[in-house]
Amino acid sequence: MAKNYGELYNIVGWGEPYFTVNSKGHLCTMPHGRDTKPGQEIDVHSVIEQVLAGTTNDSKKVQFPMILRFPDVLKARLGSLHAAFKDAIAGSGYKNKYQGVYPIKVNQNKDVIQDLVTFGHDESYGLEAGSKPELLVAMGCLTKAKPGAYLVCNGYKDADFIALALSARAMGLNCIIVLEMEEELDIVIEQSARLGVEPLIGIRAKLLTRIPGHFGSTAGKRGKFGLLEEKIYGVAERLKGMGKLHWLTMLHFHIGSMIPTAEIVHEAVSEAAGVYCNLVTRYGAPMAVLDCGGGLGVDYDGTRSGDSDMSVAYGLEEYASSVVRAARAQCDARGVAHPVLCTESGRAMVTHHSMIILEALSAIPEPPEDETCEQLMNKIQDLSSKHQSIAANGDGRGGAGTGLYSYGSELQKQGIEMYKLAKKMCKRFTSDASTIYNYHMNLSVFSLVADYWGVGQLFPMMPVSRLDERPVIRGTLVDITCDSDGKIDKFIGGGETLPLHPLDRGAYYVAVLLSGSYQEALACKHNLFSGPTLVRVESVAGAFKIASIEMGPTTEEIIGTMRFDVKEDIGRAIEELAKKNNLWVNVERLMAKGLTTMPYLNEYKVPRTI
Repeated sequence: MAKNYGELYNIVGWGEPYFTVNSKGHLCTMPHGRDTKPGQEIDVHSVIEQVLAGTTNDSKKVQFPMILRFPDVLKARLGSLHAAFKDAIAGSGYKNKYQGVYPIKVNQNKDVIQDLVTFGHDESYGLEAGSKPELLVAMGCLTKAKPGAYLVCNGYKDADFIALALSARAMGLNCIIVLEMEEELDIVIEQSARLGVEPLIGIRAKLLTRIPGHFGSTAGKRGKFGLLEEKIYGVAERLKGMGKLHWLTMLHFHIGSMIPTAEIVHEAVSEAAGVYCNLVTRYGAPMAVLDCGGGLGVDYDGTRSGDSDMSVAYGLEEYASSVVRAARAQCDARGVAHPVLCTESGRAMVTHHSMIILEALSAIPEPPEDETCEQLMNKIQDLSSKHQSIAANGDGRGGAGTGLYSYGSELQKQGIEMYKLAKKMCKRFTSDASTIYNYHMNLSVFSLVADYWGVGQLFPMMPVSRLDERPVIRGTLVDITCDSDGKIDKFIGGGETLPLHPLDRGAYYVAVLLSGSYQEALACKHNLFSGPTLVRVESVAGAFKIASIEMGPTTEEIIGTMRFDVKEDIGRAIEELAKKNNLWVNVERLMAKGLTTMPYLNEYKVPRTI
């Protein structure tokens, strides 16, 4: 039986039940999660081959990089979320329902939003918008939703935003305007009177419950969004005094993306449910919905530890149970009817449903470090001696010196230098055992995995094929931008290299998994690179079909976003110069191809370097 080297990438930890490796050594998608039957797996390498063998509608050759989108995975994830809440509600005796929304900001692609509305129709699944463009998208897409699906309006709002939201309500959409600041109530009152439309209002609570790490800055009393508890009660008092308390229907909170543990989920919901109950018992507000926001995380590194921004220590079932139990306990203790439970779980819904496919162009060995391990160790020991001397003498001079600031600054410099030398020695030690290769990929880090560059987010990455062979090369991934940050040299599990194969058998592809959330939305145009080709892959009767191929933006389209008139500023200027030099016959064809294709490398011939 062929060896399966998928374990080197911890595919079981982060991939189950949506990804596996088949007997051919190919990465496969399990489109229906745990309900995927034998033979229904989708071979990713076969998908790529079929895409390249075909053409787009306008007969253009398909270009890399590409995103493979699996809508059946999206459907499975949403179904699992609803099943988890139904089980938690039934098991606890909770006396209301779960009705969620998808936050559009996580992935604004048309197919993603329309698919979620369709897949969630029977559960009245809705949408959340945080800007006027997102609100317009939500209004359009929710015309196909089940009546009563929520349209939750978050974010800072001006009069036009609120007027549009009130118009959505007047048209029959279940639109709730969530107040982020007290002054937004004044705008709501003004626009309600002007349009003659009574709003439904929610209030975003600024909870004291916080999460550790990068995502924890969202909550706490100094958080960017929402109102502290006493301010919330002030809004209720004001509405009551106006005779408009019936507008208030929802309490919303969001303590940050990637909540690491179910215990913190329980703590946050308990705190928010307490405020919800006070609004009912103290002020008589006709509350109906507790919106627990986002935060349902994804276990990117597959450790299920919850000890970093890349991991959570729970699954959908534990999350749903924590939300339901916390809300019930608070409401029962205060004699308040159980609210409808809503969450804005975007990352957890869309992360698994797509992957980025990168094409390897070449692989170049890194030169060895100039200094040996022994030389580096001697430098570290010298610095350590100086470090101890500075600590012993207080300021590094044996006397009063320049004071505490100089003393601390010098210690810090020594410590940083020792750290750098230790990293170099570690790299030299490992490179002595095997050379590290830079795999040049048809990729812009800034356009495809923006979170890696921006916040240090790590994604599972692995070869698409040859996983029945031991990957013997230790590689890093280098993009084609003119930027030193365009390199991926940190991977899940703490590694600074990725196990890869020699480029000795034709095309070689690396998949970036769990990349369906935020990356498309955050993509930038550094070096005027742009988005990828989008491929929709559907499961059909135990096989798969390529439902659509949409090429990424052309060079002409990207240049146009920089306010150039491409025809005049670029095309005509180049044409005049080329004709002046009798080169237009050749330049015309090259310019036309350059403008009408994607800006990534096209038909690159892979050198056989290893």
